[in-house]
Amino acid sequence: MNTRSRTSAPAAPTSSSGSTLEVPRGQRLVWLSRTSNPWLQLLAAATGLVAVAALIALISGLAASGPLWALFAPFAFASIVLAGCATVQARASERGLEVAFGPLGWPARRWPAADIDSARTEDRSPAQVGGWGYRFSGLGTTVMLRSGECLVIRTRDKGKEFAISIDDAERGAALLNALNRAETG
Repeated sequence: MNTRSRTSAPAAPTSSSGSTLEVPRGQRLVWLSRTSNPWLQLLAAATGLVAVAALIALISGLAASGPLWALFAPFAFASIVLAGCATVQARASERGLEVAFGPLGWPARRWPAADIDSARTEDRSPAQVGGWGYRFSGLGTTVMLRSGECLVIRTRDKGKEFAISIDDAERGAALLNALNRAETG
């Protein structure tokens, strides 16, 4: 299913857990979405440039290696971590929900469809969840790359919530609820 398509099945309201899609019998739908935080990407690039400059100076012998290693290591680490947190991709299908991080889509978290109790959308801000990035709070776990609409799932086993700030979250929640309804119904 294309997240930008206007021809897909309309969402029909259900219980307070969120909306659902009508999935035609014999068809398989997939929802894909991706969100990036340009400020985190810029910060990753800036720290990466410092790390590369230190590495070039190390290799060419322009300065003593001790201080350059002390400069290279933390900036390289920061660049990798920031790049990994600056982009998130979500995919909902009959297999469940997969959330992948970074430009390479790794690492990833997966929830089988059978483990998802419900899905909904909710507006959240960084102030509500404790800031930007991968956050743990009283609301559960949230991947916050931008404020606004978030896809929120509740798991069956412990009833914990996982939220992700992502575009077109309502359609992702509707598909997950339709898959949940098909499995239980």
